[in-house]
Amino acid sequence: MTTNLVEGTAVSASLLCLGHCLALPLILLALPMLAGTFFESEVFHIVAAVLVVPAAALAFLLGYRRHRALLPAQLGAAGVACIVAALFPVWGEPASAGITAIGSLFLIGGHLINWRLRRTLA
Repeated sequence: MTTNLVEGTAVSASLLCLGHCLALPLILLALPMLAGTFFESEVFHIVAAVLVVPAAALAFLLGYRRHRALLPAQLGAAGVACIVAALFPVWGEPASAGITAIGSLFLIGGHLINWRLRRTLA
């Protein structure tokens, strides 16, 4: 039960990242007054990374202990690496958003495989 909660939280955080990266440009085009708000700020990205990284690590660790498959953790590690790399200021905004979206997709894929593998062993 705890593992399902952790995995669900981790998937939700990854989906939030993906939704943020994909929806933000459209929202900013439709509602220019949102420019400069918390969701566009660097603080949001740092907060999201602080939430995503430990949730993902715990979910993949618990999943690995159950099913012993490396693929979910490898996808998760690639996703976390992308999300953390996107925080560095060397990237422009479009590149940073793209790197974060790719990282979110890696994380989501890893979590879904992790979830499926855990359920098949239940």
